[in-house]
Amino acid sequence: MDKEYINILFFGHRTSKTRHLRISKSAYKILFYLLAFSLLSIIFFLCDYIQVKKKAYHVNRLRQEMKAQQSQIHSSLARIEVLEGQFSELRDFESKIRIIANLEKRGQETTSLIGMGGPSPSDIRGLLKEEKDEKELIQQMRYDIERLQSEAISRQESLAELEKLLLTKKVKLAHTPSIWPVEGWMTSGFGIRTSPFTGSPQMHEGLDIANRVGTEIIAPANGIISDIGKDSLLGRVLVISHGFGIITRYGHLHKILVKIGQKVKRGDKVAEVGRSGRTTGPHLHYEVRIDGIPVNPRKYILN
Repeated sequence: MDKEYINILFFGHRTSKTRHLRISKSAYKILFYLLAFSLLSIIFFLCDYIQVKKKAYHVNRLRQEMKAQQSQIHSSLARIEVLEGQFSELRDFESKIRIIANLEKRGQETTSLIGMGGPSPSDIRGLLKEEKDEKELIQQMRYDIERLQSEAISRQESLAELEKLLLTKKVKLAHTPSIWPVEGWMTSGFGIRTSPFTGSPQMHEGLDIANRVGTEIIAPANGIISDIGKDSLLGRVLVISHGFGIITRYGHLHKILVKIGQKVKRGDKVAEVGRSGRTTGPHLHYEVRIDGIPVNPRKYILN
């Protein structure tokens, strides 16, 4: 019978009695298995708890990274919106400059950032609220950035063209007659008039501006003195070539103050009013010719 039991003795102090515990082998086995199961359960739950904590930490880190990415996306979207606004203002400014300088091309349409296709920043903000995949949002933002880069290259080329056109325009404007060549009173205009000598109608190819002999005559635009001579009707004659097919002629001069080949600028003194040639009194005969054809000089006087 004792073989089926396990005896456990508990020894105390010398004066205390020895205690005896008797457990059956079957109960011992059950207790052993229960302890082993409990230990394994504790180990299992401890490992599972550690894994859960790790996963929770990983999830929390991913959430923080996601928030950081969303913050970066919002910041990038704000920058993209600022750039799009600046590009829009730049396009409007360029359009105004082209209109003011009369350089606008007919049928030319201004490229629109939003009109190029793809999502706009407001679309991406909507996707952020819907918690779409970050990779999809980043891909859409890359498309936006490529769109802006393409627009920047287009604006750069367009502005370079505009600069070239404005420089050409500036040169042309500087060489286009635009002011009165002399102070005085206009006694005869451009067009058909009655000749003061014959009394019959004749074409008058310029303006007659009367003033005292010696009144200074100035160049109405930049140019080069291309001819100085005498004419039976106009007397002493001066011709300034302004380029772009434009020349100006000055007749009945008293004195010429420049030489052939000399460059002059708008406002430079070139001659003096006289009464040389066939005239009824001192005045300047002033002509503007485009590609050799006389035009009304009043169209080229802005002051």
